Amino acid sequence: MSSNGSRSDADLFSLAELPTGPAGRLDDPAASGIRPEVAESAMTTETAAARPASASASASAPTEGQATGEPAPKAEAPKARPRRRGRRSFVWRWDAPSWGVSLMVHAAVLACLALMAAGGVQQELLGSIDASTVDTSLSEQMAEELMTILEEPGDERSELAVGDPTSTLSPVVAPSATPRIRGATAEVSEAKSLRGLVSVAVPSPNVATLPAMEFNNVDFSGGNRISGDTSRETTDYGEALDQLAREILAHLNTSRVTVLWMFDESGSMKDDQRTISDKFDRVVGELDLHTPEEQDRAGDLEHAIIGFGKATHFENSPPRADLEGIRKAIGSLPVDESGEERTMKAVVDAVGRYGKAVEKDRKVLLVLVTDESGDDGDLVEQARLALVNRGATVYVLGRQSMFGTDRVHLRYVDPVTQDVYWPPIRRGPEAAGLELLQWDGLWNHRHDEQPSGFAPYELARLVKETGGIYFLLPNEEELRDRPRGEKAYSIATLKEFLPDYGPRPDYLARVSQSDLRRTMGEIVQLTRQDFGFRRHFPVNPPELAKAIVEELPKVDVQLRALVEFERRLKALDPARDKEPNRRWRANYDLMLAMVVAFQVKAYEYRSCLREMVVLANQGRLVPKNPPIPDRRRTDWVINHSPKKKAPPAETEKGYARAEGMLTQVIADHPGTPWADLAQTTLDRGLGCDWAEWNVHPDYDKRAELVPKF
Repeated sequence: MSSNGSRSDADLFSLAELPTGPAGRLDDPAASGIRPEVAESAMTTETAAARPASASASASAPTEGQATGEPAPKAEAPKARPRRRGRRSFVWRWDAPSWGVSLMVHAAVLACLALMAAGGVQQELLGSIDASTVDTSLSEQMAEELMTILEEPGDERSELAVGDPTSTLSPVVAPSATPRIRGATAEVSEAKSLRGLVSVAVPSPNVATLPAMEFNNVDFSGGNRISGDTSRETTDYGEALDQLAREILAHLNTSRVTVLWMFDESGSMKDDQRTISDKFDRVVGELDLHTPEEQDRAGDLEHAIIGFGKATHFENSPPRADLEGIRKAIGSLPVDESGEERTMKAVVDAVGRYGKAVEKDRKVLLVLVTDESGDDGDLVEQARLALVNRGATVYVLGRQSMFGTDRVHLRYVDPVTQDVYWPPIRRGPEAAGLELLQWDGLWNHRHDEQPSGFAPYELARLVKETGGIYFLLPNEEELRDRPRGEKAYSIATLKEFLPDYGPRPDYLARVSQSDLRRTMGEIVQLTRQDFGFRRHFPVNPPELAKAIVEELPKVDVQLRALVEFERRLKALDPARDKEPNRRWRANYDLMLAMVVAFQVKAYEYRSCLREMVVLANQGRLVPKNPPIPDRRRTDWVINHSPKKKAPPAETEKGYARAEGMLTQVIADHPGTPWADLAQTTLDRGLGCDWAEWNVHPDYDKRAELVPKF
């Protein structure tokens, strides 16, 4: 650590438990005893530069056959040896032509010069390695720019209290379920909270820090031996099936073909199965029209139907050429109610069952129809290896991955109560790891439903490695919580933002070797650990006050974490400019803008709680539809809003910074998911507002009856 207290960017940090002083205050660093625990680590770099040969060595006389790059000194004439008497002296002489000698000498000189040039390049590359670290100390200017927080009113009847400020982000200590309550409110303000900031530290990224990181096989060679199309845009199933039929016919020109049709049996796919069955005539027509009669009689084209969910089901075995029977087999697929989609295991099972067809001079095509990425992404390398070893090609009829997250929410209406539920399914992320914040500033998880324009990572990897195609289908908009619909992105625009489709271990290695990517990964992981604010509050005033008292410590702690996130990211601004990958530069720009915007959101959330307490104390916070036992449940719920509840004088600078940074992301990355998510953040507003929420009293109990899509 340097004398001014700054830390190297190579230092790792985590949110430790925040101890409180005698009065339990968070606002006085000296009294609270906050002491950053930083694991000081030194990064050393050893470089070796090739030393040029000394002048004295280059000036030494060369031996015969050597070339130094300089004219050789003229050789002295050898002294004549006296003849011995009584003996004849025999001398072997070979008279070579002068052009031959010249040719050999020039060839030797050119070879030596080539070797010297190669050595020079190596020396230059070795000398260009820069392993320096970045200073991440918090500047006074940055601290001055941070916004102030509203102080709690001291003249209200019921002051908001702060309990045990245990960090909800701490990887070791869980938040207290019953925080201590005191009579005065701890304030989060520029003057108090920005001094003695809590240090945030996380362990170095490893296989455990990103989702689906266990590996059950040992071959991670992967590589780009075959390059498939991971983002083929289609308007509907009909267009996708037309293109798929042409792919099948192309393979029939060179070999006999077995097509394995694999269907996701989850409840969300039943409509898709019917659509495929209804449009299967298009495939039949194309194949009948273009398949020679002799090939048809010989059974050169066979089909098999496979369903999968928690288990794998083989509907018609062995494969057959009866296309009408294939259509009926699709219609007989059951609905898997387990809620599990073991996609990778199903691929391994299918190849294991039908892979021997390759030994009979057959090409195996695997057509995977699903709206999810699957729950067993840790088996992706095992599935890839099985496919590559059998020479199988994968085609996927699927949908866009969610942008930087692994979940999407489907709309379900309870047929009895008419209450709406939003059960999640897994559809992503598009990269080998999570690269964006996992909360939206208010919810404890993301609900923006932002599409990525890319396929989910595991499925894209199988397609790319086997030379297949991922058909990007439009989404079922009526099931999604996305009023603007799902945007189809131009692949030409996104080509510079392609995810890394290599093996996950290679991806993790590249992340860990970059200060920029590693720090962003650490921040992402922290936002997955119960990061977010409470949204539902009881309408009964005493219960409301108690709930708000318990929530305030989280606001304080997470606000400090956001300030620390900004400090770390700002310190990496030079590294951002040197980052060669445009995708990671866009990730950085959006993450930094959101961290600043979510600081504003935290201030507004706190002000919203304050307003609710003030109104409740005045008897003005009364629901229009109060709760009725056994008939209606009523909550106050806090949502995103453009309304500003904090005094403008205290938040004006913060709003300007946040809105300016989000607007800059839109300008720098137009026509991309990064720009659209920044626009969504602006559109929903940086403030908060409370509203009334009415559901059936058994809402939570009936959630257990929601189908597992």
